[in-house]
Amino acid sequence: MLFEVNSRRTAWLIFQLLVFVSPTWAKDDFQYRSLMTLKMVDTQKIDFVLFGQGRLIHDAKDVGFYSLSSQLKFDLWKNLSLGFNYTYLNVKVNNPVAGRSEFKFHHRVELEANPHWVIRDRLKVNMRNRYEFRWIEDGGSDNSRLRHRTNLEWPIKNRGPVQSIYANSEFFYDLHDHRYNENWTTPLGVKFRINDKTSLSFFYLLQSKRGADDWSSVQTFGTHFYREF
Repeated sequence: MLFEVNSRRTAWLIFQLLVFVSPTWAKDDFQYRSLMTLKMVDTQKIDFVLFGQGRLIHDAKDVGFYSLSSQLKFDLWKNLSLGFNYTYLNVKVNNPVAGRSEFKFHHRVELEANPHWVIRDRLKVNMRNRYEFRWIEDGGSDNSRLRHRTNLEWPIKNRGPVQSIYANSEFFYDLHDHRYNENWTTPLGVKFRINDKTSLSFFYLLQSKRGADDWSSVQTFGTHFYREF
């Protein structure tokens, strides 16, 4: 019982710290994200995974982003996996010359090295370290960046469909501008078990971006559907 109480206190403290890691609080815009992960092939050493994502911006009224990704995942050791990914995405940006918003497509090749651990069956620690080679429409190929995310997940037992709660924080480093310019913080996510191979998560995310003079942030509510085949 004492361990459970201390675990709850530790989890709450980490949630608060992750929130304050973000450079600023959210201001005006509210967004919604819908993520889908489909594990198509699951072997002892190699997995093949498909990802999809869509985002509604401007108070969740307009489509502002969508992407499709494929990943080859290599489980080299018990606590380390490598990933080779390709992502195609479209993001809506403002065109001041035309006086309207329009979509710009991106191509990304992504390399990942992801260590992970399970501590006493009470805490799962996953770290995603990604190098992105990005080719952006009208922006060329000199847009590489680094992304590093640490995710903490606490399994929940004997609580019906609730599988776990989690929190994470991810920072972005632009190799062209040589600066840390973006941070995503999820202070709370809840994962629900649908069946042995399917889950659905709900999360709150604070997305902060660094502009020319200051940081700005938007609040995001999201869902993540996960399925193994």
